Order: sequence, then structure tokens, then C-alpha cells
Amino acid sequence: MTEEDKNKIRAYSKKTPKYLSRRKFNEEGALVEVQCSHCKKFKSISEFSKNKTQTDGLETKCKVCKQAK
Repeated sequence: MTEEDKNKIRAYSKKTPKYLSRRKFNEEGALVEVQCSHCKKFKSISEFSKNKTQTDGLETKCKVCKQAK
């Protein structure tokens, strides 16, 4: 799979209803808040660790929930 194919998949994934329902954007379209997959609360993107393998580059769990294992 080429890098171009991967970019097409990422672009498509960011338009899906599931992706959009778990994220909040500001007027300019920048990502502001993400819903934690564990506690289900919307939190600032600064409360999530980075993860290059995810579509938006953030972990699915917030730092607090990840530490509470």
C-alpha cells in the first residue's frame, strides 16, 4: 500500500459519522475536543497523548483513564 493510498483512507475516515460524532471543532474547522472512549466525556485535545497510528494523531483514551488501568 502506497503512502497516497494511506492518505486517501485517512481522509475518508475523517468524514465518517462515527469520527465526527466523537469530536468537536471550532469555527475554523480545527479540532478542539475529543470524546474519551473510556469515560465518554469530551475533553480538550491537550488531555490526550499522541498516537501516530490513529487517524487524528491522538490516543482514544484520555491521560487520566489511561493511567487508571
